[in-house]
Amino acid sequence: MKLHRTGAYLDGRPYTLITLRPSTTTRFAVNHFHDSWHVLSDLAGARLFARLLWGLAYGRHENTVVVIDRRFLDPNPFEAEPSLPIVLFATERTPFGGRAARDLRRVLPTLGTPDGTVRWRTHGLTAALTDRAVWQREHPTPPRDRDRERRHKRKPHHTVRDGLLVLPGTAEALLREAVSIASLTVSGEAPMAYEYLHHFEFQVFHDYRRRVSAARVARREIEALPVPPDRFTGRGYHEEDPVRRHIWVRGIEIRKQRMRGRRVVRRPALYQARSINEIQRSGETPFERLANISADE
Repeated sequence: MKLHRTGAYLDGRPYTLITLRPSTTTRFAVNHFHDSWHVLSDLAGARLFARLLWGLAYGRHENTVVVIDRRFLDPNPFEAEPSLPIVLFATERTPFGGRAARDLRRVLPTLGTPDGTVRWRTHGLTAALTDRAVWQREHPTPPRDRDRERRHKRKPHHTVRDGLLVLPGTAEALLREAVSIASLTVSGEAPMAYEYLHHFEFQVFHDYRRRVSAARVARREIEALPVPPDRFTGRGYHEEDPVRRHIWVRGIEIRKQRMRGRRVVRRPALYQARSINEIQRSGETPFERLANISADE
Protein backbone atom coordinates (compact mmCIF):
# COMPACT_ATOMS: atom_id res chain seq x y z
CA MET A 1 0.00 0.00 0.00
CA LYS A 2 1.37 3.40 -0.99
CA LEU A 3 0.68 6.58 0.94
CA HIS A 4 1.74 10.20 0.59
CA ARG A 5 4.38 11.82 2.79
CA THR A 6 4.49 15.54 3.56
CA GLY A 7 6.79 17.46 5.87
CA ALA A 8 5.45 20.13 8.22
CA TYR A 9 6.60 22.08 11.25
CA LEU A 10 4.30 21.54 14.24
CA ASP A 11 5.04 23.06 17.62
CA GLY A 12 8.46 24.12 16.33
CA ARG A 13 9.51 20.58 15.35
CA PRO A 14 9.64 18.83 11.98
CA TYR A 15 6.90 16.25 11.55
CA THR A 16 6.08 13.76 8.82
CA LEU A 17 2.42 13.69 7.81
CA ILE A 18 1.22 10.44 6.24
CA THR A 19 -1.96 10.89 4.19
CA LEU A 20 -4.05 8.78 1.85
CA ARG A 21 -3.54 9.16 -1.88
CA PRO A 22 -6.22 11.13 -3.80
CA SER A 23 -7.12 7.98 -5.74
CA THR A 24 -8.34 6.32 -2.51
CA THR A 25 -12.09 5.71 -2.75
CA THR A 26 -12.60 4.50 0.83
CA ARG A 27 -14.36 6.96 3.11
CA PHE A 28 -14.79 7.38 6.87
CA ALA A 29 -17.08 9.36 9.14
CA VAL A 30 -16.88 10.52 12.75
CA ASN A 31 -19.72 10.72 15.24
CA HIS A 32 -20.08 11.45 18.97
CA PHE A 33 -22.72 9.33 20.67
CA HIS A 34 -23.27 8.15 24.28
CA ASP A 35 -20.14 9.98 25.48
CA SER A 36 -17.93 8.07 23.02
CA TRP A 37 -16.33 9.01 19.74
CA HIS A 38 -17.06 6.66 16.85
CA VAL A 39 -15.19 6.14 13.59
CA LEU A 40 -17.57 4.76 10.96
CA SER A 41 -17.02 3.09 7.61
CA ASP A 42 -17.68 -0.05 5.59
CA LEU A 43 -15.64 -3.27 5.46
CA ALA A 44 -13.10 -1.75 3.06
CA GLY A 45 -12.68 1.15 5.49
CA ALA A 46 -12.13 -1.22 8.40
CA ARG A 47 -9.40 -3.08 6.50
CA LEU A 48 -7.69 0.17 5.48
CA PHE A 49 -7.88 1.66 8.99
CA ALA A 50 -6.40 -1.54 10.44
CA ARG A 51 -3.50 -1.39 8.02
CA LEU A 52 -2.82 2.23 8.94
CA LEU A 53 -2.65 1.30 12.63
CA TRP A 54 -0.51 -1.80 12.01
CA GLY A 55 2.04 0.02 9.89
CA LEU A 56 2.17 2.91 12.36
CA ALA A 57 2.93 0.50 15.22
CA TYR A 58 6.01 -0.80 13.38
CA GLY A 59 7.17 2.59 12.15
CA ARG A 60 10.74 3.56 13.01
CA HIS A 61 10.69 7.32 12.40
CA GLU A 62 9.96 9.84 15.12
CA ASN A 63 7.34 12.59 14.86
CA THR A 64 5.18 10.72 12.38
CA VAL A 65 1.40 11.10 12.32
CA VAL A 66 -1.21 9.54 10.06
CA VAL A 67 -3.89 12.04 9.06
CA ILE A 68 -7.27 11.23 7.51
CA ASP A 69 -8.32 14.67 6.32
CA ARG A 70 -11.62 15.99 4.97
CA ARG A 71 -10.96 14.70 1.45
CA PHE A 72 -11.63 11.19 2.77
CA LEU A 73 -14.40 12.00 5.25
CA ASP A 74 -18.16 11.83 4.82
CA PRO A 75 -20.74 13.51 7.04
CA ASN A 76 -21.91 11.01 9.59
CA PRO A 77 -24.59 8.55 8.36
CA PHE A 78 -27.10 9.53 11.06
CA GLU A 79 -27.66 13.30 10.91
CA ALA A 80 -25.09 14.19 8.19
CA GLU A 81 -23.06 16.39 10.51
CA PRO A 82 -19.49 17.15 9.36
CA SER A 83 -16.77 14.74 10.48
CA LEU A 84 -13.60 15.79 12.25
CA PRO A 85 -10.20 15.00 10.69
CA ILE A 86 -8.59 11.95 12.32
CA VAL A 87 -5.01 11.90 13.66
CA LEU A 88 -3.21 8.64 14.56
CA PHE A 89 0.25 8.31 16.12
CA ALA A 90 2.38 6.03 18.28
CA THR A 91 3.01 7.61 21.66
CA GLU A 92 6.52 6.14 22.09
CA ARG A 93 7.91 8.00 19.10
CA THR A 94 5.66 11.00 18.55
CA PRO A 95 4.66 13.77 20.96
CA PHE A 96 1.47 15.51 19.91
CA GLY A 97 0.15 18.20 22.23
CA GLY A 98 -2.20 21.13 21.92
CA ARG A 99 0.22 23.36 20.01
CA ALA A 100 1.00 20.63 17.49
CA ALA A 101 -2.74 20.11 16.99
CA ARG A 102 -3.30 23.83 16.39
CA ASP A 103 -0.48 23.97 13.88
CA LEU A 104 -1.71 20.85 12.08
CA ARG A 105 -5.24 22.22 11.93
CA ARG A 106 -3.87 25.36 10.30
CA VAL A 107 -1.78 23.58 7.66
CA LEU A 108 -4.28 20.87 6.68
CA PRO A 109 -6.33 23.06 4.28
CA THR A 110 -3.15 24.16 2.50
CA LEU A 111 -1.54 20.76 1.94
CA GLY A 112 -0.37 20.73 -1.63
CA THR A 113 1.88 18.44 -3.59
CA PRO A 114 3.35 15.79 -1.24
CA ASP A 115 7.07 15.52 -0.71
CA GLY A 116 7.02 11.88 -1.75
CA THR A 117 5.42 8.47 -1.52
CA VAL A 118 5.97 5.82 1.14
CA ARG A 119 5.29 2.10 0.90
CA TRP A 120 3.22 1.28 3.98
CA ARG A 121 4.24 -2.18 5.11
CA THR A 122 1.80 -4.34 7.05
CA HIS A 123 3.67 -7.64 7.16
CA GLY A 124 2.24 -9.96 9.79
CA LEU A 125 -1.31 -8.61 9.84
CA THR A 126 -2.67 -11.34 7.57
CA ALA A 127 -1.00 -14.03 9.68
CA ALA A 128 -2.44 -12.51 12.88
CA LEU A 129 -5.93 -12.59 11.38
CA THR A 130 -5.51 -16.15 10.10
CA ASP A 131 -4.98 -17.49 13.62
CA ARG A 132 -6.27 -14.72 15.83
CA ALA A 133 -6.49 -16.89 18.96
CA VAL A 134 -2.77 -17.70 18.85
CA TRP A 135 -1.89 -14.06 18.17
CA GLN A 136 -3.99 -12.87 21.10
CA ARG A 137 -2.32 -15.32 23.45
CA GLU A 138 1.02 -13.86 22.43
CA HIS A 139 -0.30 -10.29 22.76
CA PRO A 140 -2.68 -10.40 25.75
CA THR A 141 -4.94 -7.44 26.38
CA PRO A 142 -4.18 -5.76 29.73
CA PRO A 143 -7.01 -5.42 32.26
CA ARG A 144 -9.34 -2.54 31.43
CA ASP A 145 -10.78 0.04 33.79
CA ARG A 146 -13.99 0.88 31.94
CA ASP A 147 -15.04 3.49 34.50
CA ARG A 148 -11.76 5.32 33.96
CA GLU A 149 -12.21 5.08 30.19
CA ARG A 150 -15.68 6.56 30.40
CA ARG A 151 -14.42 9.44 32.54
CA HIS A 152 -11.63 9.98 30.04
CA LYS A 153 -14.07 10.16 27.12
CA ARG A 154 -16.19 12.76 28.86
CA LYS A 155 -13.24 15.18 28.75
CA PRO A 156 -13.31 16.37 25.12
CA HIS A 157 -9.85 17.95 25.23
CA HIS A 158 -8.34 14.50 25.79
CA THR A 159 -9.65 13.19 22.47
CA VAL A 160 -10.56 16.29 20.42
CA ARG A 161 -7.87 18.92 20.10
CA ASP A 162 -8.51 22.01 18.01
CA GLY A 163 -11.12 20.31 15.87
CA LEU A 164 -9.10 17.12 15.34
CA LEU A 165 -10.05 13.66 16.57
CA VAL A 166 -6.73 12.56 18.12
CA LEU A 167 -6.37 8.79 18.64
CA PRO A 168 -2.97 7.95 20.16
CA GLY A 169 -1.75 4.55 21.21
CA THR A 170 1.32 2.62 22.22
CA ALA A 171 2.76 0.36 19.53
CA GLU A 172 1.31 -2.70 21.28
CA ALA A 173 -2.12 -1.08 21.62
CA LEU A 174 -2.11 -0.09 17.95
CA LEU A 175 -1.43 -3.70 16.97
CA ARG A 176 -4.29 -5.01 19.13
CA GLU A 177 -6.68 -2.40 17.74
CA ALA A 178 -5.63 -3.21 14.17
CA VAL A 179 -6.43 -6.90 14.66
CA SER A 180 -9.76 -6.12 16.34
CA ILE A 181 -10.89 -3.74 13.58
CA ALA A 182 -9.70 -5.97 10.72
CA SER A 183 -11.65 -8.88 12.24
CA LEU A 184 -15.01 -7.10 11.98
CA THR A 185 -17.49 -8.65 9.56
CA VAL A 186 -20.88 -7.51 8.28
CA SER A 187 -23.43 -8.87 5.82
CA GLY A 188 -27.00 -8.35 4.70
CA GLU A 189 -28.16 -10.49 7.62
CA ALA A 190 -25.88 -8.76 10.17
CA PRO A 191 -25.53 -5.23 8.74
CA MET A 192 -23.63 -3.64 11.63
CA ALA A 193 -20.63 -4.56 13.77
CA TYR A 194 -18.46 -2.60 16.16
CA GLU A 195 -15.37 -2.84 18.30
CA TYR A 196 -15.11 -0.93 21.58
CA LEU A 197 -11.51 0.31 21.82
CA HIS A 198 -9.56 2.34 24.36
CA HIS A 199 -10.17 5.86 23.03
CA PHE A 200 -12.98 5.28 20.56
CA GLU A 201 -15.36 2.82 18.97
CA PHE A 202 -14.96 1.60 15.40
CA GLN A 203 -18.31 0.84 13.74
CA VAL A 204 -18.88 -0.86 10.40
CA PHE A 205 -22.06 -0.82 8.31
CA HIS A 206 -22.87 -3.14 5.42
CA ASP A 207 -24.80 -0.26 3.75
CA TYR A 208 -22.55 2.58 4.92
CA ARG A 209 -22.69 4.58 1.67
CA ARG A 210 -26.48 4.30 1.43
CA ARG A 211 -26.78 5.57 4.98
CA VAL A 212 -24.57 8.58 4.24
CA SER A 213 -26.53 9.38 1.08
CA ALA A 214 -29.90 9.16 2.86
CA ALA A 215 -28.66 11.30 5.76
CA ARG A 216 -27.50 14.00 3.35
CA VAL A 217 -30.94 14.15 1.70
CA ALA A 218 -32.75 14.13 5.05
CA ARG A 219 -30.67 16.99 6.42
CA ARG A 220 -31.18 18.98 3.25
CA GLU A 221 -34.96 18.48 3.43
CA ILE A 222 -35.33 19.42 7.09
CA GLU A 223 -33.07 22.47 6.79
CA ALA A 224 -34.80 23.57 3.58
CA LEU A 225 -38.04 24.28 5.44
CA PRO A 226 -39.09 27.93 4.90
CA VAL A 227 -38.48 28.48 8.62
CA PRO A 228 -35.48 26.20 9.09
CA PRO A 229 -34.75 24.81 12.54
CA ASP A 230 -31.62 25.92 14.32
CA ARG A 231 -28.56 23.92 13.30
CA PHE A 232 -27.43 21.63 16.10
CA THR A 233 -23.94 22.60 17.24
CA GLY A 234 -23.50 20.59 20.42
CA ARG A 235 -20.93 17.90 20.97
CA GLY A 236 -23.08 14.99 22.09
CA TYR A 237 -26.42 13.42 21.30
CA HIS A 238 -29.29 15.10 23.18
CA GLU A 239 -32.52 13.17 23.50
CA GLU A 240 -34.44 16.45 23.60
CA ASP A 241 -32.98 17.83 20.37
CA PRO A 242 -35.85 17.61 17.85
CA VAL A 243 -33.85 18.60 14.79
CA ARG A 244 -31.38 15.75 14.98
CA ARG A 245 -34.18 13.30 15.72
CA HIS A 246 -36.14 14.40 12.65
CA ILE A 247 -33.09 14.21 10.37
CA TRP A 248 -32.27 10.74 11.70
CA VAL A 249 -35.80 9.37 11.27
CA ARG A 250 -36.28 10.99 7.86
CA GLY A 251 -33.01 9.37 6.77
CA ILE A 252 -34.35 5.97 7.83
CA GLU A 253 -37.52 6.59 5.78
CA ILE A 254 -35.50 7.53 2.70
CA ARG A 255 -33.26 4.49 3.03
CA LYS A 256 -36.15 2.08 3.44
CA GLN A 257 -38.05 3.58 0.51
CA ARG A 258 -35.00 3.27 -1.72
CA MET A 259 -34.50 -0.35 -0.67
CA ARG A 260 -38.08 -1.10 -1.68
CA GLY A 261 -37.27 0.14 -5.16
CA ARG A 262 -39.35 3.32 -4.98
CA ARG A 263 -37.98 6.75 -5.76
CA VAL A 264 -38.38 9.26 -2.95
CA VAL A 265 -40.65 11.69 -4.81
CA ARG A 266 -42.14 13.63 -1.93
CA ARG A 267 -41.72 14.03 1.77
CA PRO A 268 -44.21 12.32 4.11
CA ALA A 269 -46.99 14.48 5.55
CA LEU A 270 -45.09 15.02 8.78
CA TYR A 271 -42.29 16.76 6.87
CA GLN A 272 -44.53 18.94 4.66
CA ALA A 273 -44.82 21.39 7.55
CA ARG A 274 -43.52 24.92 7.15
CA SER A 275 -41.42 25.04 10.31
CA ILE A 276 -39.96 22.87 13.01
CA ASN A 277 -42.63 24.21 15.39
CA GLU A 278 -45.38 22.90 13.12
CA ILE A 279 -43.62 19.55 12.97
CA GLN A 280 -43.69 19.43 16.76
CA ARG A 281 -47.37 20.47 16.80
CA SER A 282 -48.31 17.82 14.23
CA GLY A 283 -49.14 15.32 16.94
CA GLU A 284 -46.63 12.72 15.78
CA THR A 285 -43.13 12.54 17.18
CA PRO A 286 -40.24 11.24 15.06
CA PHE A 287 -40.03 8.14 17.24
CA GLU A 288 -43.74 7.46 16.68
CA ARG A 289 -43.12 7.85 12.97
CA LEU A 290 -40.21 5.43 13.24
CA ALA A 291 -42.54 2.89 14.88
CA ASN A 292 -44.97 3.35 11.98
CA ILE A 293 -42.17 2.71 9.49
CA SER A 294 -41.33 -0.59 11.21
CA ALA A 295 -45.01 -1.57 11.40
CA ASP A 296 -45.37 -1.15 7.61
CA GLU A 297 -42.72 -3.79 6.89
